[in-house]
Amino acid sequence: MANLTIAASEASFVRLFNAIRDNFTFADADSADFGPFTASYDVAFHLENGNVDLRGDNTVKIDELDIKWDKLDLSLGIDIPSICIGGWCIIPTPFGCALRLPKICIFDDDPDIAITLPLGGLVSEVSLTGRLVMRHFDNPARPPGMNAWDAQDAVPSLASEWRLFFDDPIVDIDPIDVGDTVGDLLEAAVNAAVDNLLFFLPGWARDIVKGILGPVIDLVRAILDIPDDIQEWISDLLNVSFGLLDIIAQYIIDYFGDITPLTAIEDPYPLLPGTTNPNNFGPSMLMPVKIPIRKLNVFNNDVEMILEADIG
Repeated sequence: MANLTIAASEASFVRLFNAIRDNFTFADADSADFGPFTASYDVAFHLENGNVDLRGDNTVKIDELDIKWDKLDLSLGIDIPSICIGGWCIIPTPFGCALRLPKICIFDDDPDIAITLPLGGLVSEVSLTGRLVMRHFDNPARPPGMNAWDAQDAVPSLASEWRLFFDDPIVDIDPIDVGDTVGDLLEAAVNAAVDNLLFFLPGWARDIVKGILGPVIDLVRAILDIPDDIQEWISDLLNVSFGLLDIIAQYIIDYFGDITPLTAIEDPYPLLPGTTNPNNFGPSMLMPVKIPIRKLNVFNNDVEMILEADIG
């Protein structure tokens, strides 16, 4: 039988969760070569809101937890087939061409077009469900032979702790759903990139190149193998091809399940601090009162979280 039992209301647990939620941040970047094009992402987000539900089956569920995208940039590098114009003979002679138009070749680089689509400002939702667990933490910086009392008095503290985590939570994230304006963003970015590439050409040459290319966005669609729904293609690129959802899910599991405790309890637990002796006899200072915690378990029902401790 436990020596000590402490109960905390659901409202108290919500405050614990909100504190570590507000300290959560995520940032990541990656790139990949997909053959006819390259792609990269640069993302950052934080968490807001979330409904906390202590459940009768000894689990806790957090749903409607918002992923607020502070940055969601998708960059594409597109290789357009090389086009050469000019070089035609305008003054032929029996001995060959006396004068030719200059020959100009463009789209010789790889990639020829590099564009970035700023997709930030979106909101996704994530939920997590799991049991609570207490884990004992021994500070690895604590020197061998140092007792628990001296470890607590060290600056910075080297105290041992009991830490409260979600135990390997199950995380479910809604797919990143880009806005319906992304098609317009892509078309405008591609057209601007092509205009920048052709700025050095004389007007007649620019018209010829654009005539050969046709609508640039159609060419890019063909190169990227984009279906009619550009939104779905970009969402699949982020969610599936890059596996960004899996990366985020694992980070959330690690954050709530191993990195950041909901709360930490010092071991031994300080009941009373050291204080001045109010008596006219004995030592001038009274020692602090601390209780070693040999075992600490946690469980919950649908109204409260309960800690049971073996002390001494």
